[in-house]
Amino acid sequence: MKRLLIPFLFIPVLSQAQASKTDSVKYASSVKYYSKLIHQKPEAVNFYKRAAAKYGLKDYSGAVADFSEAIKLNQNYEDAYIERGLAKEYINDDYKGAIEDYTKAITINPKGPIAYYDRGIAKRKLEQLKEAILDFDKAIALRNTDADFFNERGIAKKDLEDYKGAIADYDAAVKLNPKAAGSIYNRGFAKHLSKNYKAAIEDFNLAATITPDDPDIYYRRGNSKRYLEDYKSALDDYNKTLSIDDKYVSAYNSRSLTKYDLEDYDGAVADATKAITLDPKYDIAYYNRGIANDRLNNYADAVDDYSQYILLAPKDPDGYFKRGTSKLNMEDYANSITDLDVTISLDAKYTDAWYNRALAKRLLENFNGALADYNKAVELNPKDGDTFNGRGLTKHYLKDDAGACADFKKAIELGNKDASSNLTKFCK
Repeated sequence: MKRLLIPFLFIPVLSQAQASKTDSVKYASSVKYYSKLIHQKPEAVNFYKRAAAKYGLKDYSGAVADFSEAIKLNQNYEDAYIERGLAKEYINDDYKGAIEDYTKAITINPKGPIAYYDRGIAKRKLEQLKEAILDFDKAIALRNTDADFFNERGIAKKDLEDYKGAIADYDAAVKLNPKAAGSIYNRGFAKHLSKNYKAAIEDFNLAATITPDDPDIYYRRGNSKRYLEDYKSALDDYNKTLSIDDKYVSAYNSRSLTKYDLEDYDGAVADATKAITLDPKYDIAYYNRGIANDRLNNYADAVDDYSQYILLAPKDPDGYFKRGTSKLNMEDYANSITDLDVTISLDAKYTDAWYNRALAKRLLENFNGALADYNKAVELNPKDGDTFNGRGLTKHYLKDDAGACADFKKAIELGNKDASSNLTKFCK
């Protein structure tokens, strides 16, 4: 959480809408007041305070202009550099410009923790994660009693997949502020990413007692429950999320997956469709609707979904594999092979793609091509009985009955249910 250094007057407790309106009136009044004062006394502090009021009104360009005027009048105005940096972040995500201002503030006062903290956040948003952590380290060294400093360093460590380090920082933040719902939530998410789903749920439960109207908490808790295969309870959490925010796209997508897991394929299609309606470029929703359509034997619709997914995610071999498999199920073997060719070109170790392409070639009576693909599938996964059974059939059609019988026996050993009848039929 970023913070302004500008002091605010005490305001009575109001509803959110009332508070927002009251704040807007106060900021507008401050702009008017300091404009008059600047006309009388064009001093740095007056530009600074008018800039702060413009910032409160979300007039970030106006705020930057006034902070710049304050800096012209006082080139060592530390707070003005920090606040101008914050305003720049809101103007076309100018994090580089913000970092320049925070760095200048640090040059003026190397003992001020806020500039390191804000620079760390800007660096994190630019994905300069290691550099961001160094800034958070410095801020913490200068002030180790601020929960926000630990929380932000935890986020950077989480982004670096240092989940253990992130959790330690969130622990420190919560110790400093036991009601810090954001830190508790972040700790839960880091535990989820560490695959400690039960512990993650405990944190999400705690966060929900502090901020019960936060839809993110229920969404993340639902995801943890889904990974624990507690699908019905996960469904309840996604429902709760959507009752708070009915435009929460990811919640529709996750609920779609959960309904798929519960074999409610029509419901899965409906939720994926809702996600797509809200965000037509949400690629994974097309993919998930495709797998649900596959389960409903709606292969033509599945092909359409995978085609849209491929347009949005052309480098993902799964899209081509799924589309190729749907075509295979509709006996369009030639076009299935084309998609599986692309799958293998993107991921040469995609075992199922080799297997499915072998099957398509066998059904087109391209037995030599099928054999080559089965051989590769066996090389990649020598424990799959289906592959040995399929290769056995291919060898039979190539009149290699000795090789076929050996493959059927191996398939039986590995648990394939069809190989026994093939052995009886073809191996006298």
